Amino acid sequence: MTPSNRRYLLRRLLLLVPLLVGLTIVVFALIHLAPGDPALAFVSEGSIDPQIVAQVRKNLGLDQPLPVQYVIWISHVARLDFGTAYTFNGTPVIELIEQRLPATLVLQTAALALSLAVSIPLGIVSAKKQYSAIDNTATAGAFLGLALPNFWIALMLQLLLAVSLGWLPASTPGTDETTGIARLKYLVLPVIVLALPTLAVFTRFVRSSMLEVIKQDYVTTARAKGLSEPTVTYRHALKNALIPMVTVVGTQLARLLGGAVVVEYIFAWPGLGSLAYESILKRDYPVVLALTLLTGAFILVVNMLVDVAYTLVDPRVSFR
Repeated sequence: MTPSNRRYLLRRLLLLVPLLVGLTIVVFALIHLAPGDPALAFVSEGSIDPQIVAQVRKNLGLDQPLPVQYVIWISHVARLDFGTAYTFNGTPVIELIEQRLPATLVLQTAALALSLAVSIPLGIVSAKKQYSAIDNTATAGAFLGLALPNFWIALMLQLLLAVSLGWLPASTPGTDETTGIARLKYLVLPVIVLALPTLAVFTRFVRSSMLEVIKQDYVTTARAKGLSEPTVTYRHALKNALIPMVTVVGTQLARLLGGAVVVEYIFAWPGLGSLAYESILKRDYPVVLALTLLTGAFILVVNMLVDVAYTLVDPRVSFR
């Protein structure tokens, strides 16, 4: 890595601090200004006593001014203490996240792997057979994958494959006793739904990148040397065409995280997405704040790591 690249990445690392502070302020303000009172979750709907509600708000620290609440909250966050959930049996927030994180990681990893495994060969074929039936079908499929909302695709697949045909389970990750292929069946539908938008983006990007690369002089030279077409395609063209994919994969992680909320809830997948949905419905401020902050921080860090990875895979890149 060149000195200029190191200086650039150091600036990016230092810039993360004010960005994270700004993120905490925005997240805290938006959540507390949203309609709804978490104190009502502790009061019976049939007998809402204003005095009881006021006492609950005082116990939760919600009766203090927002700046004071923010200072108290951020002082705990600085020690990686996200507080205790108002609901979920009063479980510490960090324990809730630790319990739900593995399920989300499995879902996200499988969706990303499926997207890359399908999009790369499909993008190559589309580029090498430009405007053919395969290319046109892949293009139409990519546009549909981007246009159709996740929840609609999820419901249609549940109706077709689970309800009508009975091939796959409609929801839940199975029981603790479910293992092997039987457990993998529960993963199929949510992974497909979550992977479709990113698969569409990756396919279009690989196609356009390959179309640009195969017209380069070094590819023509490789063919002139008598190298086989697979060697020219995979060892010369694809190797350089996939370098920009580092950036695309990094930017699509935010799409995967955002889509996981809807997908996990529809398929009753016990991950962070369903935890976020349940917390929002219950106005559980500590959980919502922790998940939103960690997601934003993750995206900021990933964007910086993408820059680092780009300089490693392509030494020609130089940041100023």
